[in-house]
Amino acid sequence: MSNKEIHKFALKWFDKFRDTKATGRDLCEDTAFADECFALGFQMDCGESFIAAYPDLNVFSDYRELDKIIDSVEDIQLLGSAIFSKWRYFNHWAGNREEITLTENRGWFITALGRLELLTSESGVSGFVFKGTLKKAKLISNSLCYGPCPMPDDEIEQRLTLTDDGRLFFTRYNYGNGEKYIKSAERRIKLDNEVTAHLLKILEEYFSDEFNVIMATDVGEWKLILTNTEGEDFCFRGSLVPTKNYILDNISDVFRSSLDMPELYMFDGNAFKDRIEKMVIDYHRNTKIKPSNIPEGASWEFVTRHYSEQIVIDRKNETMTYIHNIGTGCVVERKYCIEGGIDSLLEGYDTDEFLNTIEGNPDDVVKNPLETKDYTITIDFLYGKQRVITGTFDKYGLPEDFPELANNIISFMQFYEINEILDSSLYGKTLRRQSELIFCNVIFEEYGKEYCYLTDDDTLEKGDLVIVPVGHDNHRSIARISSIEYHKKEEAPFPIERIKKIIRKCTDKDFESDDKDI
Repeated sequence: MSNKEIHKFALKWFDKFRDTKATGRDLCEDTAFADECFALGFQMDCGESFIAAYPDLNVFSDYRELDKIIDSVEDIQLLGSAIFSKWRYFNHWAGNREEITLTENRGWFITALGRLELLTSESGVSGFVFKGTLKKAKLISNSLCYGPCPMPDDEIEQRLTLTDDGRLFFTRYNYGNGEKYIKSAERRIKLDNEVTAHLLKILEEYFSDEFNVIMATDVGEWKLILTNTEGEDFCFRGSLVPTKNYILDNISDVFRSSLDMPELYMFDGNAFKDRIEKMVIDYHRNTKIKPSNIPEGASWEFVTRHYSEQIVIDRKNETMTYIHNIGTGCVVERKYCIEGGIDSLLEGYDTDEFLNTIEGNPDDVVKNPLETKDYTITIDFLYGKQRVITGTFDKYGLPEDFPELANNIISFMQFYEINEILDSSLYGKTLRRQSELIFCNVIFEEYGKEYCYLTDDDTLEKGDLVIVPVGHDNHRSIARISSIEYHKKEEAPFPIERIKKIIRKCTDKDFESDDKDI
């Protein structure tokens, strides 16, 4: 049978298995699957040939194991026969055919059929990615799931269409009597060119790459149809739930924000999902100090020192500002302008629960009469009302989840704490002369003994991992460069004939093995 027919089969059944509304009966009792497999020459051998080809992994039963090797599978008949045998198990032997819809089983078929489609594609490019220039996008988001039957007036489906000339059509449907959805609202909007281009571009870029399907059987579903300028349609499906895929979830938020339509289900179902837009953390410490010398006739006994810090995290401006007010005439300010970084810093917090629980100090707590430490946290949300939190700056006066917030901010700042101007290893480094050789001192374990090696590679730096020869047999091992020195041959730290040479710098492939020796 031709690859064209196999390709058609793979496309058809990939889409069926990707459809989260497809039941075990839909997938197992359709005799067309077996008929097509026989016609394509696939063998039903209980997966034995596929298992024999990959004996070290449980590729026939575990979709995670299959995923490890799927890109190396090149035999079309071998893969097709494995798919046929796997389907036959659920069709004939499984006690409950609905097991085929479980995430691990559905995921196996999606992975295998996706590879089969790519192997038989005439272009050598997966048909499950968008190709071309996006002209129109149509998204159908349906929230119907297993559970209590919706009420007639419950909103159940949204349809959103966007074209490259800026026309946007949005329709909302209620459940009605269950036989036919009832249209509840309809909007038509003309967007400006910049917004239109941006929204279409982020869809085009995301779905032009391999799309990982998030499968769930007890939630709603979305279906996206992308049409290119050549009139070709590309269909994608997924579950209507938030995912661990930050990019796809962020696309949903970008659409809601750009269109000022918080009611959109989009890809995650989080209509009216709130988020933090701006957060200001103010800290004040007032300390009373008794001077050793008090002027005669003074009406005061103490002087008060005022110290404060402020952190401002602003999503809109993509900035974080940290201000230290140390005293009169002494203010230190650091500003972080990180495109995309501020969004990440403010994501992941449940806006209803965030900083909401404060245990509070007991009534008999002993206070310091000479010092007070207080804080104010002001949070602005996209939709909700501003929240202001105040209290004493101590364990029980602060919200219970403040340590998590503090650690996230510290990690954010430390990631960008790069100082080359004041780095002594840079300004103290001498340039190598042509008459000098490069000597690298390396260690094989932390705090271990140093060993000297030669190299001709001027690009190596302190901290790099390298492959070096070790022992009498010169077996290869990984070492870390602890320091680099330049010496003339006659001034070498050890006799040149006794110094071995670094083979090369490590690559990612060197870490695929668990063995220390390479």
